[in-house]
Amino acid sequence: MTTYIWTAPTRIFHWLLAVGFTVAFILGDFDNLSNLHFAFGAFVGVLIFFRILFGLFGPIYSTFKDFPIGLKSQREFINTFFSKEKTYAGHNPAASVIMLSILFVGIICSVSGYFLYANESNVLNIGINEDSLEELHEITANLFLILVAIHLLGILAETLFHKKTGTLKSIFTGYKNIESKNAKLNGFHKIFLVLWLIIPFYVSYLAYGLPVNSKEQENKIENNENYDYDDD
Repeated sequence: MTTYIWTAPTRIFHWLLAVGFTVAFILGDFDNLSNLHFAFGAFVGVLIFFRILFGLFGPIYSTFKDFPIGLKSQREFINTFFSKEKTYAGHNPAASVIMLSILFVGIICSVSGYFLYANESNVLNIGINEDSLEELHEITANLFLILVAIHLLGILAETLFHKKTGTLKSIFTGYKNIESKNAKLNGFHKIFLVLWLIIPFYVSYLAYGLPVNSKEQENKIENNENYDYDDD
């Protein structure tokens, strides 16, 4: 028997977040692609913001109240992980902690990136020096990457030891091979999904148009001068 666990909003968010963060992380090392980094960073931040809202009023399995994060749940999960009889319809206890951590770290990473840009461009001063903001941004980006790696290892473990459940396949189809209550979207969820698909892309477009701050412009000029010098 199959059960519909992951509705379209949750699955779309999962894949858009994966692509958005990967691109933003890679682009962070290229000063001449700052606008694209801004765009994808803003995209990730708004995606996560909407996921947090969805976690408050979304369908079963996607809401935070359905996340078994208590110590009792964690102990039970560890003790019964290799049991074929124990399955979880939504996120298992360990996955729940990782997912909440990804959302928390991801939103801090995006917000710190915005404040860093705002400070460097003299748009906004929040009383934190640029070095501290830059360090916070880099730490949270790297921590996000580590959490994603743990998430992938968790999926691998689920696939190896609970293959019949179909956890990996459910990321694509939404269905798990278990008997439980089907998740359903109401009218409000569907309207929310439309906004969730439009607003992150729009904010990303706005972020792409942000003027590059003077420090990055100086780096570009310096890099161009070094390139011209090497050609000579």
